[in-house]
Amino acid sequence: MTDSVVYDKLNGFPASMEEVRSRREKVKTLVVPHPRYSFIMSKIEEMHFYSKGSVQPESIFLSGETGVGKTTLLEEYRNRYPRSIIDGYTIVPVLYNKVPVGATPKSVAASLLRSLGDPAYDKGTENSQTARLLYFIKVCKVEMIIIDEFQHLIDRETKHVLNKASDWVKSFCDEAGVPVILCGMPESQKIFAHNAQLDRRFAEKIDMNRFCYTTREEQIEFRGFLKSIDEELPFYHKSFLADKKLSDRMFYATNGVPYYVNKILLEATTIAAKSGNDSLDENHLHEAFNMLKISNRPLVTNPFANEDFDILDAYELENRKRLDIKIS
Repeated sequence: MTDSVVYDKLNGFPASMEEVRSRREKVKTLVVPHPRYSFIMSKIEEMHFYSKGSVQPESIFLSGETGVGKTTLLEEYRNRYPRSIIDGYTIVPVLYNKVPVGATPKSVAASLLRSLGDPAYDKGTENSQTARLLYFIKVCKVEMIIIDEFQHLIDRETKHVLNKASDWVKSFCDEAGVPVILCGMPESQKIFAHNAQLDRRFAEKIDMNRFCYTTREEQIEFRGFLKSIDEELPFYHKSFLADKKLSDRMFYATNGVPYYVNKILLEATTIAAKSGNDSLDENHLHEAFNMLKISNRPLVTNPFANEDFDILDAYELENRKRLDIKIS
């Protein structure tokens, strides 16, 4: 979570463009360590610690849908261990990298070399790049490797697993001698089903899911998440996002996906600041929601500024519309 800052009152006077930009940037950087987020962060910390000097470093596969905060979490962990220069050598405690689209062993090796800072990352054969990469991992004192966008080891057109690339990743993880985190979309599981050796290497698999809202405990967790966000919003007054009625609306609008919560609050912040308001209200959220298009929910209705909104009725109506389209 970011440090709390008290923002000046606008008192009805529209914020300047620079002030609006500053407040938008504040919202973009909001990170709220909700229970699942904190649990996974603790697991990574433990793996990092237990693997130091171990004859068999541990590994984890982190899975989750787009928008649940996987990359945010992993980048935050990397940022806890910044690079430094000691005796002329660049020290990289945590190496973070994303698998390129249409991955090949050579492109993955080149991408990792580039993340390490090798100016000649794209030079040489696959074997020479791999050897250079393993050498730099030792020279740069890499303690942990994070490989994100793991689903790119599946061909987007054919949906087939890219065999050579997945085999290369398995061999590389074995030879690197440090703990490795693989991270990807749920469809990445297909790679493990196809590559038994890689599956054994990453036997511990953790899911990072969106929020749920069925039970009382789940609702309390989501409202706690909103309350923590509210305390960090760039306004003089609180917006009471955790109010039950507003929480129902926010969950329905976002399906519990943190990315969409942030996007709605980002646009609502812009609207409120431009209007000189010192907190968010449902009208700001209503207008912000209208600015977004959630492609996987084309039939979702705007729940904000609707006095008659009922979350169960809203989901039922959305599902009914979906069924009507299928039947027709």
